Amino acid sequence: MTRSYNHVFVALENDPSIQYSYKVTGETDLLQWKNTGPEIHLVGLSRGAHELFIRGERNGVISSNVLKYDIFIKTPFYLTWWCISIFIILALVMFYVFLSLESKLLDERRDRNLEVTNLEGRAYRAQMNPHFIFNALNGMQSAMVLGGEKEFNAYISSFSKLIRDIIDMSSVDKISIADEIKYITNYVKLQDHRLDEQIDLEIHVDPKINQNEVFLPCMMLQPIVENAIVHGIVPKQDTGKIEIELAVQDRMLCICITDNGIGREAAAAQKEKYAKHKSYATQILRDRIDIFNYYNQQKLAFSIEDLFDAAGAASGTKVTLEVPLELKTRN
Repeated sequence: MTRSYNHVFVALENDPSIQYSYKVTGETDLLQWKNTGPEIHLVGLSRGAHELFIRGERNGVISSNVLKYDIFIKTPFYLTWWCISIFIILALVMFYVFLSLESKLLDERRDRNLEVTNLEGRAYRAQMNPHFIFNALNGMQSAMVLGGEKEFNAYISSFSKLIRDIIDMSSVDKISIADEIKYITNYVKLQDHRLDEQIDLEIHVDPKINQNEVFLPCMMLQPIVENAIVHGIVPKQDTGKIEIELAVQDRMLCICITDNGIGREAAAAQKEKYAKHKSYATQILRDRIDIFNYYNQQKLAFSIEDLFDAAGAASGTKVTLEVPLELKTRN
């Protein structure tokens, strides 16, 4: 009898007068005697111990001498517990490596997106600064020609404070409410000089708000106030009023900026008359909000509402800006 992996071969005496038969324990289909020739091939026996019985029959007489062989089929190495354990460990290691590489790629992709976002944020802020300075310089010319030396000196003083504020804000992404109020107050004062005191500014802050510990994005209110002045109050040619209210609602800082200007429809109708002033402020503001929303789960929101009096005539514009109290930035 020879045996290889899960293959048992038995060679018997080749005598045509002998009819051989065999059976194998532990195999359902081989439990009964089965006729065979002088060669027996057992392939694919189940794992474990078996007994092979062989007998011969001559002239109808079954021999009482039965051959017995003990057979043990080993478990294939790849089905042993230690091999399966190795496979499982290797699979876990490969899965861990895959997750680590995937996480690394996601981090690199997020870092690249973050870097692009940061560059866009800086670009928008840098774009806002010369845009404001250009408008301020135009006002300086008017103050010098129409207001005289005293008015010009007052304008220069306000302008220098604003330039200093812009320099201070150039390296940061957010500013406290207290500093923003100072900045906006000085900005409106500068515009008021240029327009010969035609702007009344009122700022109301909820007493519950700690103005030194609650922040909002830099240069976020200035373009809104600028639009109110340039497109709403200036065409009105009368005393204008800007009211800013800051309150807390649902973990959000809600900022409402209301003006009594001519309204957006009338401003659009005078577009040709004021074609020299091409405003980028609103679009830049929306783009910057998109940038800040990259960092914050609670999203910044911006909306504009047209106001009308009892007779249905345009009476100004209301802009609402919502900023998370826990504002996150690239810093």
